[in-house]
Amino acid sequence: MIPAEKFDQLKNQFDLQEADFFFLDLIPVINMIWADGQNQQGELRLLYQFVIDHIAQMDQHINDLSISVEDANSFLDRFAHRRPNPHLLKALTELFHDHNHPSSKYEAIMEQCLDIAAACTTHYPYELRERVIEQEKQLIFSLFDQIQKSSVFQEQNALSR
Repeated sequence: MIPAEKFDQLKNQFDLQEADFFFLDLIPVINMIWADGQNQQGELRLLYQFVIDHIAQMDQHINDLSISVEDANSFLDRFAHRRPNPHLLKALTELFHDHNHPSSKYEAIMEQCLDIAAACTTHYPYELRERVIEQEKQLIFSLFDQIQKSSVFQEQNALSR
């Protein structure tokens, strides 16, 4: 099943909006924000900047992009300001990874996730290796794995041409 069809199923099941499809690249970052169970102001500031950059990048690559500020705010309300349904987040994460992104896309998302993981902690003082919690580390490892898979896929495609 292609990503658009999977998204349509999720849209019906979880009452998503059409514009949410364009924000799938933000899902790993949303996962990182909620990894510790709370959204913190520093994390949200980083996410807001990433959303602005994401929309600007999409606007350069997609003709007739119909994403509005209201669409972005609605997405942020449902995913960043309120904790989304864990089943929905899992399904959207799988959908994000089903699409073959260039390794540069994964690297940009990884950078955002690292910044968010380092931005806030849930308690002070923390031990020497506890600045980034285990759940955040697992998400980073998962993204790193996807970068490697994407790079191998791209190399194999380049060699077969």
